[in-house]
Formats: sequence, C-alpha cells, structure tokens
Amino acid sequence: MDNRELWMAATLIELADTSQADFDETTYCRRLAACLADLLDPAETAVFLADGTGRLRVAAASAERAYRLASGEADRAGGPAAICYRTGRAVPGESRAAGSGIVSFLPMRRNGETVGVVGVAGVAGLPPTGRHTLDRTLASLAQSMAEVAAVAISQQRERRRSAQTAEQLRHALDSRVLIEQAKGATAARLGITPQAAFELLRAFARRNNRPLTEVAATAIGGELTMAELVTVPRAGHAGRSGSPSRNG
Repeated sequence: MDNRELWMAATLIELADTSQADFDETTYCRRLAACLADLLDPAETAVFLADGTGRLRVAAASAERAYRLASGEADRAGGPAAICYRTGRAVPGESRAAGSGIVSFLPMRRNGETVGVVGVAGVAGLPPTGRHTLDRTLASLAQSMAEVAAVAISQQRERRRSAQTAEQLRHALDSRVLIEQAKGATAARLGITPQAAFELLRAFARRNNRPLTEVAATAIGGELTMAELVTVPRAGHAGRSGSPSRNG
C-alpha cells in the first residue's frame, strides 16, 4: 500500500456510507473483512456479528481458512471472541491450533454497545514477531475501521426497526379506521349505538373465528348482512341436516 493514510481515509468514508437503499448486512461485512485484510496484509480476517441472544455468528471472512477458524471460534462460549464481545475490549494475539498462526480479536462497538467482533489471523508458518503481527499502529487503525462499521450497522438496524414500527403503526391505524367505519355503518343500519354495533361485530368475528378487521370490511362492503350479524345460532342447531324421525 503506497499511501496508507490516503487509503485509510478513503476506506473509512466508504465504510461510513450506508445511504444506499439496498444495503445488505452480509455484503457490507464481506467488504469490511476485505478492507481489514488489505490493511493487515498478509493476515486474514473474519467478522462476527451478535444475534438477539448475544451469540456470535460468522458474517464474513476474507479467506476460506479464516472462515473455518472463525466458525470454530463462534461455537466457543468461553473463547476469546466471546470475551472480546462481552467486555468490549480487544483480546491480543494468542497462538492457536498448529499452523493457524496468531489470532487477535477487536470489538465492533458503538457508544458502549458492542455489535460484533473482528478476528485477525496471522499467516500460518510466520513467527509471532515482526511486521506480520498486529502491532499497536495497525491494531489502532483496524479498531477505527471496526468502530466505523459498528456505527454503520447500528444505524441501518435502527432505520429498519423504525421502518417496521412505522409500518405496524400504519397498519394499526388503518385497522382502527376500518373498524370505526364498520361501527358507524352498522349502528346506522340497525338503529343502535356505535358501542352496541361494535359488540355485534366482535361477537360475530369470535363465533366464526375471523379477524375483526375482515368482518368490518365485509360489513362495510355489504357482504355481511345485518340479519347474519344479529342472528346467533342456537346450540345443537348448527350443522344439522335432514328431517327429524317420526315415532311409528
């Protein structure tokens, strides 16, 4: 890398830009793993993200070997990756299985919240000294990239949650409006109060195991007649067919 400072600045800007409408978390993590691998070359990298229960999963890796190492690490509840996630602190490199080199872990944190972990695996066969280790300067730069990624991922998740909440509220409002319209229409047709109309609609929905909004829509559209709405089947009459037998 000829000019690491310029490359780092451009990369941070790229990682911070998540304005695209088709943002995909997995694709983003692949890009993050590749950028970290470029920075820490010849090291290999993996990105872990935490699920809703706090369990780590491998979101991406820069190479197949890194993915295999990360997959094994993700299952270790008491391993260094899990410790890094729980504490929000870097876990320095340690020797792992034969031929796996040095593995370090950096937290992906934002405002005290850790959303994931970055794993850095040294190239197999290289000694744990010299420029191929995760020295302080490289660790600091990698940590900056991890934190920018944490902010970007958190913001996207917040946008997604906000959009879901807005959709739920819109659906609830639409449903409420539909029910209010059905109450008014039913009350007018039967000459009763809106509350009494609501009780009729709700009772009909329960008897027929149908959503109240669906019943409301049929009441407004005329598919549900007022006769059907106010008629309550008598026990033992529903489903009977044929004529009663006579005593001879």
